[in-house]
Amino acid sequence: MGGGDEHSGSVSELLRRINQVSDNADTRLNLGTELAEIGQPMEALVHLQRAVELDPSLVRGHIRLGNLLRDLSRTGEAVEAYGRALELRPDDPFILSNLGNAWLDLSESGRAIDCYRQSLEIYPNAPATLSNLIFTMHYDSGIRPEEIAAAHREWGRRFGQALDQVEPPERPKYDRCRPMRIGFLSADFRYHPVGRMASVLWANLNRDQVMPIVYDNSSDESSAKRRYRKKVAEWHNIVSLSDDAVVNRIRADRLDALVDFSGHTSGNRLGVLAQKPVPVQITMLAYPNTTGLSAVDWRITDSQADPSSADLFYVEQLLRLPSVAWVYGAPDASPEPGGLPCLGGAPFTFGCLNNPAKISAAAVDSWSAILRACPQARLMLLVRDDPVHEGLLVAKFERYGIGAGQLLFTAKVPELSYLELHNRIDLMLDPFPYNGGVTTGDCLWMETPILTMKGDSYVSRQGVSLLTAVGMPELIAADREELVVKAAGWCKNPQQLAKLAEGLRGRMLHSPLMDHAGYARQLTEAFERMITA
Repeated sequence: MGGGDEHSGSVSELLRRINQVSDNADTRLNLGTELAEIGQPMEALVHLQRAVELDPSLVRGHIRLGNLLRDLSRTGEAVEAYGRALELRPDDPFILSNLGNAWLDLSESGRAIDCYRQSLEIYPNAPATLSNLIFTMHYDSGIRPEEIAAAHREWGRRFGQALDQVEPPERPKYDRCRPMRIGFLSADFRYHPVGRMASVLWANLNRDQVMPIVYDNSSDESSAKRRYRKKVAEWHNIVSLSDDAVVNRIRADRLDALVDFSGHTSGNRLGVLAQKPVPVQITMLAYPNTTGLSAVDWRITDSQADPSSADLFYVEQLLRLPSVAWVYGAPDASPEPGGLPCLGGAPFTFGCLNNPAKISAAAVDSWSAILRACPQARLMLLVRDDPVHEGLLVAKFERYGIGAGQLLFTAKVPELSYLELHNRIDLMLDPFPYNGGVTTGDCLWMETPILTMKGDSYVSRQGVSLLTAVGMPELIAADREELVVKAAGWCKNPQQLAKLAEGLRGRMLHSPLMDHAGYARQLTEAFERMITA
């Protein structure tokens, strides 16, 4: 009998029990949990809410209700549910960690960081919580790159150092007479920014030189993943395997190098990398910083995203490609660019369609200054489909004198509709300190100009790298003051902005960002250099 039938049986049994006995909190909790697991969230919600109504002291009920509400993008309610659980069990590190995740969803990086730190004080032996803390630090404009680098090194010392002592396997002999066996490891080899970029790379690798072997840490099954599988030599699903089992699998495959496309993002297998299953280990593309692991030898980047001053932030040695650190793969389907909407009579519209967690305090300050300088303009922001999130953002802008009338909010929509939103925006604003990556590529693809600001590390220099690659230095600001001046200048001279953006998709197609074959050749040369070093 399949897993779905087993779930159906247990749900039926729980329903029968509810019908036979008086309302019972534990039974409702179990039924709600089962329904959530089989993909019936609205039905699950009814039972979880009833469970905590029947027994307000049911900590597990509040936690599971919070998890479900967060999945449903009702994040403000999720915060309340976790808060009630925390009142009942104030020293529970896992409730604090969940609450941190919810606060980050609401663009409250400072509150999220506080929750993760409190959680780690109670239970320090939590690598995932420390990873969440480190990742969230990138969103906070009050935290310096040196602090973030130190936190990564701490992760490596606490959770990777002992494993680093495992004797690495003997390096396979590589004499250029056979293809290099290169492994690729991630949880995001699906229709996701990482999957899109990786699939473009795999499609352009010369199989006489590189044999790509994938280690997929996700249970997702989709048409995109089925297409991606055809682009590689071998595909191993490792999501159900322990770290030790994955290490044994990878060692048996006798790789020349293993490339990590996760870093500290969700679904990472840093515990595998720490055991050094391959003599040469590389990180690139998916995560904007060091892994913190001495077991990882190299990081692939470029000189715009990581100038020479950035070396001190990394545990890995940096290998800078001649053009760009990664290439852009266009979406499966794209609308045509529509030109600047303000030239058709609409108010000038700034925008940011990035993950709303990237709306930092410094970004709100600078974007408010732009709106004050352009009082007839508007700012469109991607937000959670949650009135609490919108309310928090309105309050932040109001502190700088910006009313709700200058703000437009849009929730996450299907990809085609998301791309069409670009045709309602005249000038995109790159968030900082955590710049956009593939979202900036999407923006350029849709011929919507984007204004970025130079930062001092990769996470805040991706915009510099991408705009340099397409030859648009006019859209790079040196600091926050110049950012405001440039934005106001383009708002007051939209014809010049339109001229700058004209034909951008074509220019992008002929830029290093979409020279997929050239990038594959550069990366192949880099792999050979690292393997033979």
